[in-house]
Amino acid sequence: MTGGPLAEGQVSLSSGMIPSFEEALHRLLRARLKLVLILGFIVALSVHFFYVSLTGLDPQVDTVFAPWIEVLYDLYLVAMGVALLLLFSRSWSMRTLRIIDYAVVTFCILLSHFIAIVYDLNEIPAFAISILLFVHAAFIPVPVGSQAALALTAALGFPLIGWLGYASIPELQAYWLANGGVAVFRAPLLEGTFQLGILAAISVVLTKGLYHLRLTLHRAQRYGNYVIESEIGHGGMGRVYVGQHALMCRPSAVKVMEAAAGEDDEAVARFEREVRLSATLTHPNTITIYDFGRTEQDTFYYAMEYLEGLSLEELVTRFGPVPSERTAFILSQVCGSLAEAHAKDIIHRDIKPSNIFLTHRGDLYDFVKVLDFGLAKRIRADESEAITAVGTMLGTPAYIAPEVVSEMGPVDQRADLYCLGGVAYWMLVGRPPFEATTSMEMILQHITSYPERPAVASEIAVPPQLDEVVMRCLEKAPGDRFQTAAELLAALRAIRFQQPWTHERASDWWRLHFASPIPANGSPQ
Repeated sequence: MTGGPLAEGQVSLSSGMIPSFEEALHRLLRARLKLVLILGFIVALSVHFFYVSLTGLDPQVDTVFAPWIEVLYDLYLVAMGVALLLLFSRSWSMRTLRIIDYAVVTFCILLSHFIAIVYDLNEIPAFAISILLFVHAAFIPVPVGSQAALALTAALGFPLIGWLGYASIPELQAYWLANGGVAVFRAPLLEGTFQLGILAAISVVLTKGLYHLRLTLHRAQRYGNYVIESEIGHGGMGRVYVGQHALMCRPSAVKVMEAAAGEDDEAVARFEREVRLSATLTHPNTITIYDFGRTEQDTFYYAMEYLEGLSLEELVTRFGPVPSERTAFILSQVCGSLAEAHAKDIIHRDIKPSNIFLTHRGDLYDFVKVLDFGLAKRIRADESEAITAVGTMLGTPAYIAPEVVSEMGPVDQRADLYCLGGVAYWMLVGRPPFEATTSMEMILQHITSYPERPAVASEIAVPPQLDEVVMRCLEKAPGDRFQTAAELLAALRAIRFQQPWTHERASDWWRLHFASPIPANGSPQ
């Protein structure tokens, strides 16, 4: 549908291929590993400088273990430095990044365990390990298996480091033999293993939830091959998003079905019919449908060309009535779109200012696109007729044809021409043909009343020929109107203007009123 933005500060489309979930995860993992390692390296330098270079080791630590602690600090710095060099040296695969991640975090876990062993075994490093595991689970995008491996390392590494230290460091063994023996040494190891096991399990559950949340968010941003970037509006049956084809990188507008409660089947059928009918239309002044389908959640969507510019509703609201020659120029293009649709036995049923959009194609400005065949219907009766529920009014009250809401006869292509007459009235006068406080009052006026002629109601000059064309479109009886879009087009072309509107004049107008040739539009209807 519509979109916008060449204007500064508006939505801009990203370039390049749209990454898959694995590719996006790979980029995120690489970036966050770099950040964590840089911060870890800085923290290690700061700690090493403060405790070793300035104050020396904590005096409460038995000096017999001081060399071990200092060596471990040095090893930590070396490990962080090597990991950083590896990360910045080339773009590693996802598997290699996970190996680097596991190696670095495992080293930190085991270092924490060793410090606990040589400082005071009764001070179980639960807080430090929980911070490490939980921050890793929340910040580093890894699957459950990777986090489970770290959790297992944290839980089982504590008793393993304890027994290895006890067996390989004579001073540690001598200390514990002098303070109660192996039984006293074993008790805090078992307690610490139990506590760390619980914390490790919680971190795995957290990782699982966050991983699936990332996956859900990624899928929520995609409809088929289209990656959603932002919402640009909503209509009667769905929301419209700006997106991009994942492979072709083509800007697209994606309309997504939204069924009200209790009418899912009917709404889906109408929505799918809209797409199928619209996809058969190839006129350059009709919105182009690229693709449609259903998601895994059975949400129906379709993708169409992404337009930049203004709807007629926005044009008149912002700039007032449209000059007669420009009005005829725009209406002629709408006639071309409707002529093709009517030739295929399709009526639009909701022609209104917000469904007629001004954009550009190359150097052709004021290029019209007819939007939203959401109420499109076959003129000849067939199985699709049943989709329009009995008692349901389809259309917009301000521009609806009398026969749509009365027993005046069949609804055919002439209903679209009545609506187009209402659009012409809006362009020339700056308001709909009728104004009322309720929809029912407005509908009754369409059935029983005639509006004031544009030549009288408008603040701009309206030539008699154009005035007659508009009023003929607004005749109550379909037989009194133009019978085809081609007939209306011929009548518009027969009007002679002193200065006809052209694409060149349109280009000058756009450049005069906007810093960029095509502005951002408002929400599509």
